[in-house]
Amino acid sequence: MMQFMGYFAEASENGAELDYNTQIEMVFKTLSKDFVGFRAAYNFRGRE
Repeated sequence: MMQFMGYFAEASENGAELDYNTQIEMVFKTLSKDFVGFRAAYNFRGRE
C-alpha cells in the first residue's frame, strides 16, 4: 500500500488527477482472487 501511495503522489506531482475511486479501483485490480470477499464487503459498505 505504501508503494501505491508513492505512485499516486508521483502521478499527482506530474499533473495527473486521480480521484479517490480511481485509486481504489487500481488497488483492487492488483489484489489476488483471495481478496474477493474483502472487495465485496467494501462495495457492500458503500451501498448502505
